[in-house]
Amino acid sequence: MNRRAEILILLAILAVATCVRLWGIDWGLPHPYHPDEGSILFHSLGFGTGDLNPHWFRWPSLAMYEMFGVYGIYFVIGKFTGLFAAPADLVRQYLTDLTPFWLFGRLASAAAGVATVWVSFLIGRRAYGRFAGLVAAAVMAVVYLHVRDSHYATPDVLTTFLASVSLLLAVSACGSGRARTLILSGLFAGLAASAKYPGALAGVGTAAAFFFLLSRRRVAPAVLVGLVSAGVVGFVVGTPFSVLSFPEFQRDILMQFTMVSTSDAPVFAQSFGQGVTEIFSGTLARGIGYPVLALALVGCLAPSRLWGGLGTEERGPVGPTAAGGKAVLVSYVVAVLVVMSLLTIKRSTYLTPALPVIAVLAAAGLETVFISWKRPGRLAAASLAALVIVRLTAMPSLEFNRALGTQDTRTSAKLWVEGAIQPGAKIAIETYGPVLNPTIEQLGASAKGTTTAVESWEGPKRRLAELKLEVGREKEPQFELYGIDWGDAAFRLPDPWEQPDALASEMAARGIEYVILTSKAQQHRPMEGAAPPAGETEWAFSEWLAENARLVEKFTAEREVPVIDRGVGRSFHNPVIEIYKVTGTSVAGEAEAAAGEAGR
Repeated sequence: MNRRAEILILLAILAVATCVRLWGIDWGLPHPYHPDEGSILFHSLGFGTGDLNPHWFRWPSLAMYEMFGVYGIYFVIGKFTGLFAAPADLVRQYLTDLTPFWLFGRLASAAAGVATVWVSFLIGRRAYGRFAGLVAAAVMAVVYLHVRDSHYATPDVLTTFLASVSLLLAVSACGSGRARTLILSGLFAGLAASAKYPGALAGVGTAAAFFFLLSRRRVAPAVLVGLVSAGVVGFVVGTPFSVLSFPEFQRDILMQFTMVSTSDAPVFAQSFGQGVTEIFSGTLARGIGYPVLALALVGCLAPSRLWGGLGTEERGPVGPTAAGGKAVLVSYVVAVLVVMSLLTIKRSTYLTPALPVIAVLAAAGLETVFISWKRPGRLAAASLAALVIVRLTAMPSLEFNRALGTQDTRTSAKLWVEGAIQPGAKIAIETYGPVLNPTIEQLGASAKGTTTAVESWEGPKRRLAELKLEVGREKEPQFELYGIDWGDAAFRLPDPWEQPDALASEMAARGIEYVILTSKAQQHRPMEGAAPPAGETEWAFSEWLAENARLVEKFTAEREVPVIDRGVGRSFHNPVIEIYKVTGTSVAGEAEAAAGEAGR
């Protein structure tokens, strides 16, 4: 394989990676169906108030500042073209139609995803040769977990890109022995942690490269101080208020760690062994595929001296680079898997930063399978095997993208409600349901209750509430909406409902006319195929619903989206939506009784 062929193949792989990440990038818009996207984008927009402290550190801030820069460019362009006269106009557009804001964030993720494919090629080529580099890039181009997350305006793909750059520098340092390359690797590990905290594990790869070189007396022990310092600098650069507002940072990071490490929910694996089983048989099997996993295991176990012989004239790459590269990559992926196995909550997104390494190890494993085949056609056979594996790996991604091309069930439900239910109707709606317009009275009540513990936010919060009211008056039709949220042990309605554990009686007392339930809100649903209710309150609600309401419409997905987190409830797309009309006579009776009690 000559250099020209290598470049052409790489360009084709990058083109495929771009296409599968842009396909369906506008899914669901203009509705914010992915809850985590708003966590980044709204804080980014909030920096426009002049307060660059997010005051929220459940996630670090690098991705927020990235999008703040994008929004700043958008505002400048809009000001020159007459789209915006003042920052308030930008906020008004966000409240009226958030499509461009969400789309910019998703495009940033897609761009980081394509860049990660290129970095995966560089890691594989640097350590194990051009064939391994191209196979790793091809796998990364289509692997489901990475393709899926590249469609979301969340920090996971940015974290993966920065962690991959850190690992590339660590592998390069194993060959060159340059201390400054190691220090740069530590800097990018810190930046990865500043995009999302698990990115800090890239530092394990940097440390492995350091100890590999130290064992060969190619770096001085004092370099370790530089690595640690560079990592700290990288993190603080991306999340400066972790130092400038340390109490807030400490509060939120402890809250986040407690959530992912000590949850007592029974659906989560509790032991290390259960965690390992769940990760390999669930998340990795569904999100990556058994062929890639099997080859990655071969790559981990095979001696590095066997690698690099396909597509090159020499037997293998430079020894230190291959051996050190293996130490870097294997130590990193093992660290990610061990940490995730120890966590109680095992989101598939925590594994996304490990995907480039798994792809490189799988490419090395494929080489190992064919390297001992003493025949002229072994490169062609290995290439054919790689194409088959890539095709199998791409199937869930293609299913996912096809599903994104269909209308989301919540959009279908929204259109039905707006056409079939009279404006002003009282609707109880579960989380992850269709996005409906509240009445102006409800918006006004919400605005009056707007308070914040952050003094610098008081003025902007009030102005935001005013803008919401202005925009809300323009939206039709409007409904009196009451949210149904899921508590620790029961359905409950959030404030201002006075009896949070008595959902059925509260709904009756309020005179709710329609109930909208979604399969995404929780595993338990009074739906076909759902788990039975667990607990007296759940049974009471299900019985009340059966006696006092009838199903008038149901929306299911035209195409199913592959689900990989424990196999249930973790897709942000196309939940089952059921709309019930409350018809029972007990509703009117209980409502009248409640009114009578209030009168007395």
